[in-house]
Order: sequence, then C-alpha cells, then structure tokens
Amino acid sequence: MKSAVGESPSRTSEEKGTVESRSAKELAPEERAVLAEGQALFRGLCSGCHGGMGRGGKGPDLTDSRWLHGDKDEDIARVIKNGVPGTTMKKLGESLKEKQIAVIIAYVRSLARAPGESSWRPYMPGDPKAGEQLFFDEKGKALCSKCHSVRNKRGGVGPALDRIASRRSPEFIMESIVQPSKFIDPLFEAVQVVTGDGKVLKGLRINETNFSIQLREENGRFHSFMKRDLDDFRVLDTSMMPDNMAEQLTVRQLHDIFAFLMTLE
Repeated sequence: MKSAVGESPSRTSEEKGTVESRSAKELAPEERAVLAEGQALFRGLCSGCHGGMGRGGKGPDLTDSRWLHGDKDEDIARVIKNGVPGTTMKKLGESLKEKQIAVIIAYVRSLARAPGESSWRPYMPGDPKAGEQLFFDEKGKALCSKCHSVRNKRGGVGPALDRIASRRSPEFIMESIVQPSKFIDPLFEAVQVVTGDGKVLKGLRINETNFSIQLREENGRFHSFMKRDLDDFRVLDTSMMPDNMAEQLTVRQLHDIFAFLMTLE
C-alpha cells in the first residue's frame, strides 16, 4: 500500500515471528526462557513507544548502533530505572526488579541481532539541502523554524529538533509532519483560555497549578492568568502545528524537509 508520504510493504516472516521461532535452533532452553520473559515485559512496558520489534516510534530505534545515553548494559539499565526527564521514557526502577531489567536488556539485544528491518519507506528520496532551505525559509509555506529550532537557530513554541533522527523513527517523523495531532507530547500541549472580557487566547502551556495557568502564544507573547478570572480554560486535543502541511507543500518539498530532518543525528 502506497501513499504520498511512504509505503509499507508486507512484513517478512522474520518481522512477524516471535523470539522463539527466530532462535529455536540457536539458543538453549534457559536462554529462550529469558528472552520470552524479556519479550513479554518489553511488549507490555516498552512497545508503545519503541514499537513491537524495537524499531522506533515515539521513542528511538533500539536495534541500531545509535544510543543517546550509552550503549552498555549498565547504561541501558540506568535509563530504564531512572527514565529520561522531558521525554516519554518513564522511570521504571520502582516497579521492576534487577532481574526483570536484565531480561528486558537481553531481549533488546536480541532484536538488534534479528534479521529484517522496518517495512516503512518514504515515497521518494528527498534532497536534505533543499529541505534545510525550506525549513528555515521565513517567507516560505513550511515556516518550520518559526516554532522549531535546530542548533539553537530560530524556534519558538515547538520542541527543538536537534538529534531528532536518533530520537524518533523515520515513520514517526513523517507522520508528525502530516498528522501532528496524532501524538502530542504532554510537554507541548496547547491550551485555550477565554478571559473575563471574552478574549480567546491559544498557546503552549508553560506551567499550570490548581490556581493559575501560564501560556505562550505562537507569536511569543507570554500570558499568566488566575483560573478564577477566566470564563473558560481547556487543554486542546490538536497540535499548534498546522495539520495541512501535506496540502501546503508539494510531495517533493515534503520529502526534502523529511530528508533534512533525517540528517539530524
């Protein structure tokens, strides 16, 4: 099945297979038991962000050689225990035993050795240099740098995209461009308030308590309100990023921007 943004060929038997079917002839029974336990824990705790086969989504690909926080077992264990502040990687040290963390790591290691890659591919190759120009063009249709920064250049209310290719899977990056509201990072939720005089304001939620809310509009203006003074306050289920990028840009331009983002490792 193809679309203007990517294609997803049928999965190979290796991608569909379980740990047991891939390694039955290679591993001893006790090793298979360890990987089976690791697989069960991984699917329950990790696959929502990293994908069922560990090849990335909201979280990074765990099967390649790029490890943001260290590639040794103790590094991975530390991330599992302590989480990563400011990301979807939650602290699991209080709910997992050392042995459980060890079997999860063993399973992740097995995924890196398993045959097969992600079935998703972009619809066409893009030009990273052209994509970079589009990204930073202040008068263009994309206006990416109005909200996002790269290497501390420009940016506003959106997240910085440095190392995005290491932090997110290619499919997730493309999906975030064309369907930005499908997954919204809790740190970048948009809110709408209606003041006592009927003024409606939308912006990024900077801070919130039981009694107050602070937001920053897309134009950079900062506002702070006491909730008791507002006629209405709500968290929006739509992203502040435009949801019509696929209509604003040509297929070529879309893939050029994607190609540029994939250089940010």
